[in-house]
Amino acid sequence: MPTFRYTGVSREGAAKKGVVDAENVAAARVKLRTDGTYPIDVAEERGGGRLFPSLSLLGRKEFLPLLTRQLATLVGAGVPLVSALQSLSAQVDDPESRRVLVDLQENIRSGMSLARAVEAQPEMFPELYASMVRAGEESGTLHLSLSRLADHLEDQARTINRVRSALTYPLLMASVAGLVVVFLLSFVVPKIVGVFTNLGQALPLPTRVLIAVSNLFAAGWWVLLLLLGILVVAGRRYLSTDRGKWARDALLLRLPILGRIVHMAALSRFARTLSTMVAGGIPIDRALRIVAPVVGNAVIAKRIEAAAARVVEGTSLSEALRQHAEIPPTLIQMVAVGE
Repeated sequence: MPTFRYTGVSREGAAKKGVVDAENVAAARVKLRTDGTYPIDVAEERGGGRLFPSLSLLGRKEFLPLLTRQLATLVGAGVPLVSALQSLSAQVDDPESRRVLVDLQENIRSGMSLARAVEAQPEMFPELYASMVRAGEESGTLHLSLSRLADHLEDQARTINRVRSALTYPLLMASVAGLVVVFLLSFVVPKIVGVFTNLGQALPLPTRVLIAVSNLFAAGWWVLLLLLGILVVAGRRYLSTDRGKWARDALLLRLPILGRIVHMAALSRFARTLSTMVAGGIPIDRALRIVAPVVGNAVIAKRIEAAAARVVEGTSLSEALRQHAEIPPTLIQMVAVGE
C-alpha cells in the first residue's frame, strides 16, 4: 500500500503534518478527514533521505532503542499512544521504518493493546519487548516499562560495540598474518627451493612439508580456492543446525582470550535482560525462558533453560544456576543476595 505525506489542520485549528497509508490520494484524504484532520496537501512519498536506516539487523539495533526512548518520553508526558506514534512516524523518512509505526497505529486504533500490536511484528520486536510492554500495560506503568526497555536496548548496543572493538584488532592481525603466509608460500618459498635442492642432503620433514605446500599453492591455487569454497558452504550449513551452533559456541568458550570475552558478553546480556524483565514485573520462570535465546551462546542458553525448569519445580534461582560450571560464583552469590 502506498504511503502519502500530508500537511493539514486539526479540528482545533492546529497545523499538522505526517504520513498515512492509503490506496490513493483520494483515499488518503478521506482517511485524514475521518481522523479529524483537514488535509491541505497530500502527496505520495517517494523515499529520500533517511533519519533512520532500513530495518536490516543493524538498522533494527539503531532504530529500536531510539523509537523506544522517544515513545517512553511521549507516553510519560501523557500523550495518547496513537498520537505519539503519529508524531514519531512524521519524523521518519525511511518507508520501511515508517510502515512499522503506521501498522502499530492502525492496530491500536482497531482495538489492540500495544503489546498485541508489537507481537504482530516479530521481525521487528523481540519477545522480550512484547513481554515488557504487556507487563507495563497490566500494571499501569507503560512509560516506566518503555524507559527500562530503552535503557536495556541502549546498554546492549554499547556492549556489542565494545565487544566488536575488542575483537577488531585480533581479527585484523590474524587476517594480515594469513595474507603474509600466503604471500611467502606463493612467491618467496618457490624462489629458495633451489637452494635446498642443491644441498644434496635429505631435508627434514618440516622443510619437505613446507616445500610441498608451496608447490601446491603455486600450481593448484584454483583447487585450494574450490576446496575453501566447499568448506565455507558446508561450514555455514553445519553451523545453522542446533548441533553446529552448540559445537561452535562450546569451542568459543574454550578459546584462551576470545573465550573469556564471549563468556562475559553472554553473561552480561543474561544479567541485564533478566534484571530488566524482573523489574518490569515478569515472573522469573517466564523471564528465564525469554532470556535464554538472547544471550548469544547456545551452551549458556541451554544452562539457563535447565535453570528455568528447576525454578518451576520449586528450586531457588541461585541454587538452579549453581549446578552449571559456566555460571561464575560471583553472579550466583549476587542472585542469592537478591533473593
